[in-house]
Amino acid sequence: MTVVGNKQITRNQKEIQAKLQGELRKNNIDVLLLTKQESIYYATGFSSRFLGLMKKPGVAYAVVPAEGNIKLIVNDFEKQAAEYQTTDVDIVKYNSWIFIEDDSQEASTIKKTAEMNLGQSFDIAVDAIKSFKEDPILAVERSSLTWDDVERLSAIFGRKHIVDGTGPFNKARAIKTEWEIEVLRRAAQIAEEAFYLTAKELQPGHTEVDVHAIYKKHAYALDKHVTEALMISSVGPNYSAAAIPRDYVLQAGDIVRLDGGVTYFGYQSDIARTFVIGGQASPKQEEKYQAILAGFKKGLSLIKPGVKFAEVFEVTQKTVQETGISQYARGHVGHSISVDTFIEEYPLISPESDWVFEEGMVLCFECPYYSTTGGYNVEDTFVVTADGIDLFTNVNENLNWVSR
Repeated sequence: MTVVGNKQITRNQKEIQAKLQGELRKNNIDVLLLTKQESIYYATGFSSRFLGLMKKPGVAYAVVPAEGNIKLIVNDFEKQAAEYQTTDVDIVKYNSWIFIEDDSQEASTIKKTAEMNLGQSFDIAVDAIKSFKEDPILAVERSSLTWDDVERLSAIFGRKHIVDGTGPFNKARAIKTEWEIEVLRRAAQIAEEAFYLTAKELQPGHTEVDVHAIYKKHAYALDKHVTEALMISSVGPNYSAAAIPRDYVLQAGDIVRLDGGVTYFGYQSDIARTFVIGGQASPKQEEKYQAILAGFKKGLSLIKPGVKFAEVFEVTQKTVQETGISQYARGHVGHSISVDTFIEEYPLISPESDWVFEEGMVLCFECPYYSTTGGYNVEDTFVVTADGIDLFTNVNENLNWVSR
C-alpha cells in the first residue's frame, strides 16, 4: 500500500504485466528483454540503484514473456531490496564482488569477481528467455543495448528473430493504471507548489544558482517521497538550459522560466511556469506570454478520446502564430510522462504523430517560446477522461504570477 498525498493506493503488478503482455501478443512477440533502469522499474516495481549509477546493460534485466510471470535478474546485493519492493515477479540473482554473510553455505564457496559478473547475468537472461520459448521472437530495447549485446543475442537466437520492442513498450506504458495516475497527479502538484514558493522567494539580486537551490529546498520539503528535484530554468536573457547554473544576477523586469518537476515513487513530473521578477511585466513581455497562453488553451480545449495528436498540434501552433508570434514553429507541443528520466516520453504531440488521445493517458502539454529576451513556457499535466481531460495543475494567467 502506497500513501500518495493523503490517499492510500496500491501498485497493481498484474495490471501492468497484463498491459505489456497484451501488446506483445498483438505484435507477435514471444519475449521482451528490458535493460533500462526505468523500463525495468515500470515492468517490475524494482529500480536498480547499481544500473542507474553504472548505466551498463546487464546490471539488471527484466524478461517479460507473452505468457507467464516476469523474471527479474539482479545482483546478489540488490536481491533483498528487489524482494521487498516487488510482488508477483520471479527474482533470479547473479554474483557481484560484495560479500554478504548469511546462514547459507553458498556464501563462503562462491568465488567473487572484481566487478559485477555481467557474463553470468547475461547467461541467466538467455536461460530465462529460453524457459519461455526455445526459439522466440525476441524484442529488445534497441536504444540501450551495445553492438556487442546485439551480436551475442543474434548468435544465440538469430538476427531475424530479434526485433525492436520500443513501440509495443511505449504503447503499453501510455495508458496509466489508477496508481500511476495518482502518483503522477501528486508529482505534478508538488512541482507546481515548489515553483510557486520559489517564485515568491526570488527577488532582484538572486542568481540562477539561487533559483535552483531555492527550488530544491521547497521540493524536498513538500513531500518526503521526493527523491529528485530536477529543473531547467531560463533566467533573464539566458534562454538556453545550463547543466551547471550560471551566476547571472536577477534584475527587476527579468523573465524567469521554471520547467521540470520531481521524481516521486520513481515517476516524473514536468510542468512550467513563467513570471517576471520584482515588478510588473512590460507590454511586450505580456504580449508574448499571452500568445503562447492562447495557443495552449486552444489546443487543450480540443483534447478528448479519439482526437488526433497531429490535429491538436496544428491548431495550437496556428493559434500562437495568429495571436502574436507569427514565426512560431515547434517540433512538438507535449508528451507522455511516467518513469523515463528524460521526462519527455513517447508519444509526442507532433504533426507527424499517428496517435489519438485515449482515456487513461497522462500527458504534459506545453507552448514554449525562446528568444534573446528570455525563455517562456506554459505547461500543465492532465489525464484524459471519458469526455475530456482532468488537469492536475493550472498555469498562471499572466506574468505577474507573484507580484509584490
